[in-house]
Amino acid sequence: MIPQVYIGENWFSLDEVFNSYKNPLCGGVDIFIGVARSAPEDGEVEELHYEAYVSMAEKVINEIIQEAKEKFNIHHCVVHHRTGVVPVGVPSFLVVVWAGHRQEAFAGCRYVVDNVKARAPIWKKEVFKSGKTQWKES
Repeated sequence: MIPQVYIGENWFSLDEVFNSYKNPLCGGVDIFIGVARSAPEDGEVEELHYEAYVSMAEKVINEIIQEAKEKFNIHHCVVHHRTGVVPVGVPSFLVVVWAGHRQEAFAGCRYVVDNVKARAPIWKKEVFKSGKTQWKES
């Protein structure tokens, strides 16, 4: 069973998540996958370490999903965020939104992604190839 909100070290396949919800009224499904990266402005990042206040993050994310349902008329949303060590190039954040139309799915997905990043108590620490570490703000 795929949970609507999951924060932890496991990762669910996109097929599992996509197939976890079926609704003939949904013609638009938008998928966002955030991948750990090493961008030039960050330096040579080797991996990210994610920590979360899990129970509070789940509560906040469920509130965000409810807001998106009301604002954008989405039918369903799944949000998964990894914790622990995530090497560069590996997915760490997944949002899938089902809606009647693509415009609603796009808008709802963006709203959920942006608000999870801004409001959920999930933190990341960058670990550089040099061994240096730094906590990154949302």
